[in-house]
Amino acid sequence: MELKTLRTFVAVAELRNFSAAARQLHTVQPAVSRQIADLEEELGTPLMWRSTREVKVTAAGEVLLEDARRMLALEVEARERVTRAARGQSGQLRIGYMSSATARFMPVLLRHFSNRHPDVHIELFEMTAQQQLEAFARQEIDLGFSRPLPEPVPLGLASLLLYQDRLIAVLPQEHVLAKRKRLSLEELAQEDFVLFERGQASGLFDRIISACGEAGFSPRVIRQPAQMQTLLSQVASGIGVAIAPACIRFLQSDGCVFIKPRPTQPPIALELHYLQHPLRPTVEAFIKEVSQMLGQIKVQMEPE
Repeated sequence: MELKTLRTFVAVAELRNFSAAARQLHTVQPAVSRQIADLEEELGTPLMWRSTREVKVTAAGEVLLEDARRMLALEVEARERVTRAARGQSGQLRIGYMSSATARFMPVLLRHFSNRHPDVHIELFEMTAQQQLEAFARQEIDLGFSRPLPEPVPLGLASLLLYQDRLIAVLPQEHVLAKRKRLSLEELAQEDFVLFERGQASGLFDRIISACGEAGFSPRVIRQPAQMQTLLSQVASGIGVAIAPACIRFLQSDGCVFIKPRPTQPPIALELHYLQHPLRPTVEAFIKEVSQMLGQIKVQMEPE
């Protein structure tokens, strides 16, 4: 049974008239009669009783009418679902993100996107840059918010710059230098350091070590937590001082103070990464949403 034939059958059954059904279907009455006759032959039973004055649906026809309506409704639903998927209005998105770098703007971004695309199912995975690279390679995520990737960019990933961060010194609130507005890095030469684990962000770790080297010392690293929130907790408890991206000031940071170092350090980018080919409709829709929020993200996240 073809959907076209079922559509013809439903039209005749509902209108109880072959000519009226032909007009509704924009065809001719003989074609309608032929389709109904072929359908009855295929099923091996009469579906309609005809006379010169009226058309009645048989018991077998009533059963088919119920099923045919359901099948045609499913066809309409399938077409709508395919169209919505092609426009990025339905489907799924798997997003890797660094919480410390996205905590302030991510909730608003996701809310705006979900309001416009309520049928897109979003899954979030907190990951470091290295973990995101591995997840992209295993095709476990569609987008990733992280620091710049190694050059050349692996896996054919494309990038969108979101904002430029800066390194900042993080000290316990009771530290002797805690009330300073600026400090030179060499003033921290004798301190114990808490630095984000190198294996999770080798580029960031190496940049901090290099900055300390330019200031004339090698930092005495006593802790390497794998989470920025843990780093803040350890600094707040007095274990040591830290140098980290300024974005972590938006995490839970009671007991910590943030001081700009001298000289000002080079910027640290946060980027949105995604597989450029093929670009899935849901990914394209999300990138469009991010692009519309770029100005707001920069204002919120870039240190003064």
